[in-house]
Amino acid sequence: MIQQTIFPRVNSHIAAISKSYRFNGGTATVQVDSLGNYEVMVNGSRFSSQENSAKRDTNYKPTVSDISLKMVAAFEKRDAAFTAMHKKAARMQKLSEHQKKIDALSPKQYEREDFPLSRPMREDVRRELEAEAEIRFADLYDDKRKERITFVNEHEKDAMTARLRAYEEIQSFFSELQDEKEARANATFQKEYELQKKEIEDYINGETNVTERNIRMILGELSLPYRVEISCDYDEKSGLLNTDIEFHGDMNLPANKTNILSTGKISVKDKLVKEMTQFKTETIVSMIYYVAASLFNAAINIRTQRVTVWFEGKRDGLIWIQFERDKFSKLSMRTVNPMLNYYDWPRVDALRMVRGASQFDTMDANSFINAIALAKAETGIEDMSSEVYFK
Repeated sequence: MIQQTIFPRVNSHIAAISKSYRFNGGTATVQVDSLGNYEVMVNGSRFSSQENSAKRDTNYKPTVSDISLKMVAAFEKRDAAFTAMHKKAARMQKLSEHQKKIDALSPKQYEREDFPLSRPMREDVRRELEAEAEIRFADLYDDKRKERITFVNEHEKDAMTARLRAYEEIQSFFSELQDEKEARANATFQKEYELQKKEIEDYINGETNVTERNIRMILGELSLPYRVEISCDYDEKSGLLNTDIEFHGDMNLPANKTNILSTGKISVKDKLVKEMTQFKTETIVSMIYYVAASLFNAAINIRTQRVTVWFEGKRDGLIWIQFERDKFSKLSMRTVNPMLNYYDWPRVDALRMVRGASQFDTMDANSFINAIALAKAETGIEDMSSEVYFK
């Protein structure tokens, strides 16, 4: 079993937003912070006698409106970091894609080098003999052309034979070297090919060591806005991955919201109780889809994933849900509505409507485990004693 604590990596802080414009008195900068406080600075000063003049300028209201819209967008982006985590999940890998990779693989082949020497020609041999004859039969006073021609003719056949023999010996030695290089290189290429093929096959087949390595890597890359501990128990034979998610401490959910007033400025208020309840529910479901979609990519062999959500210490259970790869892979994490899709899967929870908001109630550990067992029996889901929540 793999256990890993995921620490918050999402920065939910909203920075102040500002924009500048020119007016008769110089440069005015309007700024709004995440509490809805507006400030006007003139030429870099917070205390200027020209502040009122800057506010009367025709550029003031459009500037206020612009930074207000940007602040509202920043609030929406912050909230989406909680309720739309699933959109960050990588696209689920498909068997066909990796099978194509295997089909496209083939070992490289060594390219033999061309022999760099040319076969000796009669003209080359005669040219060399003529050069030698020039030295042997110098004609300072007597004409030695006849002797030189005779020397070349007498030695041409033997020289040609010797040159050919030397050429063939060098060529044979070169060919033997190429044979050795080719054999070594092709053996290396074959090993590389087999290794590449095995890596893909291990990913497809869900070889335990490879899959657990991938699970650790995926868990290490998850980006969550709060701390959780995730435990994964993978069974290669059944293709089952049990994923345990345990909350630690407060979820630190954003408690305020904003809207634009008729003045163009924003109003920042606390969210209503029902809004916080709905926000929390959507956050939890989005997290489940994000984690499940990410972990499905640990191996093609993961055909079923069961996600269980607990509160700290596993004294209280919240959700148990089972996803099937074939069906889950057809979902687009960028467009799916997890709160609607959630009902399409075998699950155990105490989800109910409270004052117009969806709310998960907790269940004590024993009741939770018994409810899961009952849900499996009613839906014909095969039980496995190695499941995480029994440990």
